[in-house]
Formats: sequence, C-alpha cells, structure tokens
Amino acid sequence: MERTETEESTAKGIKKLKMLWPELSLFERFEYIVMLFVSFILAIIILVALVRLVENVYELLLDQVTDNTGFKAFQATFGMLLTLLIAFEFRNSINAVLEGKGLLIQVKIVVLIAIIALARKFLVLDPKEYDAGIMAAYALIALSLGITYWLLSKRDSEDNDLVCRL
Repeated sequence: MERTETEESTAKGIKKLKMLWPELSLFERFEYIVMLFVSFILAIIILVALVRLVENVYELLLDQVTDNTGFKAFQATFGMLLTLLIAFEFRNSINAVLEGKGLLIQVKIVVLIAIIALARKFLVLDPKEYDAGIMAAYALIALSLGITYWLLSKRDSEDNDLVCRL
C-alpha cells in the first residue's frame, strides 16, 4: 500500500525533529511544541469549518429548489469558503515554520492570507454601508498587498534562477 504525501511529509518532519532536537535551545523546543499544538487546533477548526460549509451548501441547494435563494446566501457561502482557504493558508504558514523554510516563504504566506482575507471582506460587505473613502482605502490596501506579493514572488524567482545557474 502506497503512503500518502501527508504521511511522507509527517514522517520526514518527525525524522528531522529527532535529528535536530538535541541541538535546539529550550525556547526553540517550546516554540516547536506550541506550533504543533496550534497546528492541531487549527486542523480541528478546519474540520468544523468544512462541516459548516457543507451544511451551508446543502441548505443553499434546498433553497434553490424552492426558489428562495437570495444574494446574501451566496455571499455567506463564499465567505465561508474563503474563511476555510484562510485557515488552510494559515496552516501552511505554520508548516513553513515547522519545516524550517525560509523567511521569504513565510512572509509570502502571510501576505497571501491578508489578500484572501481582504477578498473575503469584499465579497461579504454591503457597499451601501460604507462611504467612498472606506471603499477607496480597501482598494488601496488590496493594491498594496498585490504589489507586495508580486515583489516577493519576483524576488523568490530571481533567487531560484540564481541557484539554478550555480
């Protein structure tokens, strides 16, 4: 029977941890244990969010049959979906820390989480509730985050090109 990618990653992580454990300081050990605990809690949150999303989609389908679906129901469903994606990206950032990936990768993940969170905000907000100044501020934040992510990606690809040339 073939092992899944997650099992292989976990096995590699445990093997790496056993190898590095004696070299870690007390605080680094504490930090690693806390990250594992947070990762476990986040997995539970993801599971609960997934169940709630499935329930919501089921209710949306039932409402669709009775022609009782409004725009707010679709907004809520997409909001739940993006919340789930935010949780997955947050989990990826914890994995990046646990796997000892570079700081650039961690920063890119945090910026990506912010972009997804802002996209979620755009989907669930009612533009009638906000004035033009607030909407412009949200747009400026979105543009800034997009440029930041692009610059980080460009830097990452330049670093990879440099490694390939060596």
